[in-house]
Amino acid sequence: MVPRAVQNAGYTAVGLGVLGLQQVQNRRRMIAEKVGTELSAAGRHAQAVLTEAKTKAAPVTSRLEALPKLPGPVGQLVDQGRSRLCDALRPPAG
Repeated sequence: MVPRAVQNAGYTAVGLGVLGLQQVQNRRRMIAEKVGTELSAAGRHAQAVLTEAKTKAAPVTSRLEALPKLPGPVGQLVDQGRSRLCDALRPPAG
């Protein structure tokens, strides 16, 4: 038979462990919510910066598209690169 004092100490230890675990879970939830909010704001800011960069690159895109085409396989490679660059720099429609 386990003495009553040892049994009570065990129950107290388990109770404190449960309370500690609940506190950790609550703090984890709060941190996850805060980080989620901050990441969302950072994503919106990054999207705004990207849109602004693409808008400012519009004159460069126009000049790239106006360059003459080169003949042969080298010209095809240059055209593919130019096309990809223009697509990447083109501002969103809207």
